[in-house]
Amino acid sequence: MSRDLDSSLLRTFVTVAETGAMGVAATRLARTQAAVSMQLRRLEDELGQRLLDRSPRGVQLTEAGHLLLPYAHAILGAGADARRALSAGQVSGTVRLGMLEDIAVGRLPRALRRFSIAYPQVALEIVVDSSVALSNRLADSSLDVVVGDPALVDAAPLLTWRQPLFWVGARGFGREVEAPLPVVAFGGACLWQQQVLAALRRAGIAWRIVCTSTSLPAVQSAVEAGLGVSVLLDGNIRSESMRVLGQADGLPDAPTADFGLFTREVPGAQAAAVQTLQTFLCEELHLGLREGEPSLMPVSSASG
Repeated sequence: MSRDLDSSLLRTFVTVAETGAMGVAATRLARTQAAVSMQLRRLEDELGQRLLDRSPRGVQLTEAGHLLLPYAHAILGAGADARRALSAGQVSGTVRLGMLEDIAVGRLPRALRRFSIAYPQVALEIVVDSSVALSNRLADSSLDVVVGDPALVDAAPLLTWRQPLFWVGARGFGREVEAPLPVVAFGGACLWQQQVLAALRRAGIAWRIVCTSTSLPAVQSAVEAGLGVSVLLDGNIRSESMRVLGQADGLPDAPTADFGLFTREVPGAQAAAVQTLQTFLCEELHLGLREGEPSLMPVSSASG
C-alpha cells in the first residue's frame, strides 16, 4: 500500500524550490541546512525520483521536481484551507486586489478560489494590470491590496520577495550554437527582459528578438510553437509542451523576479477583510509566515 506524502517534507521541497537556495530555505523554515538536505533526500527516496539539481550556485528543479511542485502546493493548500474554514468567523467585506499577469496566470487564481470558499463573506474584486497601472490605482484608493514589481510601484511594500525565473523552450527546441539565440521577449516596462539581455551579453551570446508581447499567454504560445526561448516563473511553465533549459544548453543562469505586497489603510470593518487577505497571500506566496501564525510578519527590506 502506498503511503501518504509527508506534508513537512513537501513544505521543505516547496520552500527550496521557490527560494532557489538551501540557505535561504533553511532560514525561512527555521531549520539547519543539514536538516533541510536530509528532508529532501527522504522525499526523493520515497518517490524514487531526483527532484533537485544541486550546485554551488544553488538548486534547480529537475523535470520530476517541476511535475511534483503543483501537487505539493495543492496538498499543503488543502491543510491550510481546513484551518481557515474552521476559523473564518464573521470576517466580511469587499477587498479590491490588483496583481501582475505573471502572478494571475499561475496558481494564485486557484488559491484565491479557495480563499473565497474559506471566507464566503469576503467579496474579492480582482484587477490584472501592469505594475505602473496598479501603482496608480493603489494611490487613488481604487485598489486595497497590490502584488507588483517593487521597482515600479510608488509605495512602501509591506513585504518583498524574490522568485527564480527559468529559461524555457519548446519540447523539441534545440539551440543552434552558431546562430543567434532566438528570444521571445516581454514588451513594455518589463525589468526581467533587461536582465535577460544583460545576462546574454555577459555570457557573450548573440541573440535576436523573434517575438515581443506584453501578454504572458502570447509569450507562452510563441515558446510552445518553437519560435524561441524565454524566461518564465515556474508556475507559468507548461510542462506538457515546454522544457526547462540551462547550462547544458549553453545558457547562463536565468535572472530572478522581484515582487512586493502593497496595501493601503482602509476604514472600519473592511480592515479585517483586508488583513485576512494579506495573511492569506503571505501564506500562499511563502513569504515567511510559519504554519498557524495569525498575523503578518514585520515589514522586511526590499530584495533588490
